[in-house]
Amino acid sequence: MHGQERGLGHNQLTWWLAAGLVGADIGTSVFYSTGVLMPHVGFAAPFFILIVVVSMWLFKITYQEGCSVNPVNGGAYALVLATIGRRTGLAIGSLTILSYLATAVVSALSGAHYLSSLFGGAWPSYGIFALAAVPVVLFAMLNIWGLKESTKLVFGIAAFHFVMLLVMDAWGLAIAFTQPHLAHWDRLWTGLGHLAPMGVILGFAAAFLGITGFESAAQIVEEIEQPITRSIRRIYTAIVLLVSITSPLSSMLCIVLLSEQQIDAYRNNLLSGLALVQGGQPWLVLLVINATLTLFAAVNTAYAGATGLMTTMGQQGNLPPAVLHRWTARFPKLRGYPYVALPFMVVCLAMLAVFPGNVDQLGAIYGMAFLGVMISYCWGVVLMRLHHPGKVSRAEFLSRWTFSWNNRTIPYAPILGAGVLIVAEIILLFSDRNARDLGAQLFLAVLLIMGMYRLGVVEGRMVKTPDLRLGMGRLRGRRELPEDLPRLAVCIKEFDPAQIVNILAYVLKKQAAAGPLEIVLFHAQASDEPQREFENLERIISQQLEEFEFFASKDFILTVKVLPGNLLEVLPEYFRSNPFTMAYIGTGADPAESERLREHLSNELELNVIRLDTEGLPKGPGVWYQQWVADRQAGGGGHIIEGET
Repeated sequence: MHGQERGLGHNQLTWWLAAGLVGADIGTSVFYSTGVLMPHVGFAAPFFILIVVVSMWLFKITYQEGCSVNPVNGGAYALVLATIGRRTGLAIGSLTILSYLATAVVSALSGAHYLSSLFGGAWPSYGIFALAAVPVVLFAMLNIWGLKESTKLVFGIAAFHFVMLLVMDAWGLAIAFTQPHLAHWDRLWTGLGHLAPMGVILGFAAAFLGITGFESAAQIVEEIEQPITRSIRRIYTAIVLLVSITSPLSSMLCIVLLSEQQIDAYRNNLLSGLALVQGGQPWLVLLVINATLTLFAAVNTAYAGATGLMTTMGQQGNLPPAVLHRWTARFPKLRGYPYVALPFMVVCLAMLAVFPGNVDQLGAIYGMAFLGVMISYCWGVVLMRLHHPGKVSRAEFLSRWTFSWNNRTIPYAPILGAGVLIVAEIILLFSDRNARDLGAQLFLAVLLIMGMYRLGVVEGRMVKTPDLRLGMGRLRGRRELPEDLPRLAVCIKEFDPAQIVNILAYVLKKQAAAGPLEIVLFHAQASDEPQREFENLERIISQQLEEFEFFASKDFILTVKVLPGNLLEVLPEYFRSNPFTMAYIGTGADPAESERLREHLSNELELNVIRLDTEGLPKGPGVWYQQWVADRQAGGGGHIIEGET
């Protein structure tokens, strides 16, 4: 099973490693946000950054609740899939993949341009491409090795980055207060007084480009140490707190301490100008190295986010199952997902080659895509409250700032957050036509590829997945079988034919008082040959049932359903069109893994999932038949499973 292959529950990242992974992306905004804002709002840029910082606390609450209610990888895609449906989920998944591709390319190119500034900034495009390709290839290799290995390197870079920012901020404040003749505090208030309405609108939208990367922790929820809710809270608290301190302060100090000539000279990298004022050329060189490494580290955040998302989409049939395959069997130390990392690397390198000089345009696409993903996540959290109250009631963290609507409690934080982001997104879409058009083309290309793949999967299932429905007892021989009987699902991957018959007897005994019912023998077939599996089940089950009067005396419908895919994907899909009230699964080779699977399915389906003790079942048709005959001769009703966990 792919779900088991992926390793449900094998959390391995400490919260501080995960915080470094997320912080490496969000932390890059300090290098460009003030310069992006100044053409629109002038010296008032720090106030707009402060608005974004306040909004981040709303998003912190929203993401904590979303990860607690739906603690699976996939972020906005997983929430939308659970609340709206597969088509919309596919669109959000495509948008998220585009955002991570843009993240990797923009971060790599920006890092290369930042480093080139030490040498006059006149590098040819092939030199920029060669340098930008280094982190793309390096982090692809590290992610094939494993997420934890790449994250350790990124944590070191993120720690160095934030420590240096804190030192610069403290140093800058010391200069401003001890040498007041160097501080131009009046610029801040002058900037507010000269704001134009259109500048406010454009500045408001541009400021929210500084929160890109906030989604990343939600893509790796399953890889974070338990308890998930506490770890997520610590991750976002650490990141939001650090950004809340460093981003507004750094922006303010650039405005206050730099002369107008220095601001003009360093308009695209104001922090470099501040470093030069504080510590001269050596401190400037150190800052440029910091910026380059942090921007390169954001490439790994893109890999981690894409891996979490694409493996989840692979589990659910929206990407080929190959993305879940690993090389661990042949190379035990390689614990990553090569069929995610390598294609992602190839596409990023192609984009680097095509767009080496389009950093600003790609950056706008990156921002638009990420804001769209965050809007989807906010609405997903609200819809979980509306459509899945059972899941919500079991969550360890829920926002307490709520209102009541339609007998449901709705949190304010995601609604306010989504409203702010929608305004920013609309402004960005209408203010940068070139970026919008290019972004739409890239998004449609990703969506088309995924849509064509998904269409092939659906068409294949329609052709290859027949149903067998047998009426037993008084339902036997009927042309039309009832569709409204209580339905139970028995997942039969772990059982041989004799055990399946034995389980049927057990279920019928347990449900004797419930009257007629329908039992679905459900099989998730990993290969592309469900027709052969179906024929084997039809022959074996129907022949076995014919031999025993016990089944002939019970009124029930036996349905055999085989779907290609893995259990985590296809059982919820089948449940949506054919609801059942209870499900049974086997113990498998690893009882602990099976128990995690049971908990996952129970949470996903919001019903009782029972794990049958495989060891308590007879082994093979001959042994089972002999026990059955012996029990009947002794006056019993056949061997029934007693072990239920």
